[in-house]
Amino acid sequence: MAPSFIPGLELSRIFFEEAVKPILTQNYPLLRYDAALIGPGSEVLEFDDPVSSDHHWGPRLQLFLEETDYSKNRNEISLLLRQKLPYSIRGYSTHWSEPDPSDAMNQFLEPRSSGLVNHRVEIYSISAYLMKVLNIETTELTNIDWLILPEQRLLELTSGKVYHHGHGEILKVRKFFNYYPDNVWHYKLVSEWDHIAEEIAFVGRSVTRGDDLGSRLEAARLVRSIIRLAFILSKKYIPYPKWFAYSFSFIPIAIHLQPALLAILKQNSWQKREELLCNAYLLLLDYQNSLQITPEIVLKPAQFHSRDQTVIDVQKIIVELKKLLNSPLDKVKYSIGSVDQFIDDTHILTDASFAEKARVFYY
Repeated sequence: MAPSFIPGLELSRIFFEEAVKPILTQNYPLLRYDAALIGPGSEVLEFDDPVSSDHHWGPRLQLFLEETDYSKNRNEISLLLRQKLPYSIRGYSTHWSEPDPSDAMNQFLEPRSSGLVNHRVEIYSISAYLMKVLNIETTELTNIDWLILPEQRLLELTSGKVYHHGHGEILKVRKFFNYYPDNVWHYKLVSEWDHIAEEIAFVGRSVTRGDDLGSRLEAARLVRSIIRLAFILSKKYIPYPKWFAYSFSFIPIAIHLQPALLAILKQNSWQKREELLCNAYLLLLDYQNSLQITPEIVLKPAQFHSRDQTVIDVQKIIVELKKLLNSPLDKVKYSIGSVDQFIDDTHILTDASFAEKARVFYY
């Protein structure tokens, strides 16, 4: 019989408190370490459910050692845990299969009653972890450095739970990466409004060429930009597509935006789509005005040149936001935003070393 479902963050807390910590305390009483569950996984975002437990889910965590202990003791500690960990915790096996190269390197829980435990207690120093997940060696970052860090990885670093802080370095790192510096934040705002400005008239224009599908696709693209802006204005990292809309539902402004966005996607009248889109833009603008990052901007829906289309003058928003930009972002040729705002491939957006190649676009 399958054990009762326990949310992953809680299961891993139990795993640490009842299994990992006692072994470390007995065998390394002077060891200073932090313990957490961060990184990839729906449980880290607290989005897991019983369905999640079918792969790459179970009792696991990270240990963060000080640099000297990491160099000297990480392999020894890992072996000790293989020898000493119980074979299960709360009915869940602590033994994992090897990564399956034919299944995206997923691992699965495997019952075991003898032999070494193939655990998933991952052992790092802070610098080793930052290099693995963000491809950086230091937190001394330029604005451009920030822009090429995949948001999914930043979200994973700052989500999850810390179970123990012996030296506290993981707490400092999570605080540092809580959100972007203001200059980067402002640039991302300029960029997403600019993305809207580029396509705001296409919903109606597509239909004048008999392209209803194109109009619907453009409406969907603009809905995505609206959601992105809601994240950015709320200073929340944007997750990759799997959790994009679901995460959005937890942002306070979503309670006002969600009904309009759903109506846009369901709407058969292109004129009504434009009207609802304008309402959504103005909701975002009201929220932006409430943050007082620029002088108040007041806009109303208006005709697009001489055409029978309804838009708002997004350029007025962009002009005010650009006044906030400082070097080097005030000199970037195009308002493309961070790597997540102009690249839409999950492989790149979860691989910081590959996303690094996007640096060239900012010079």
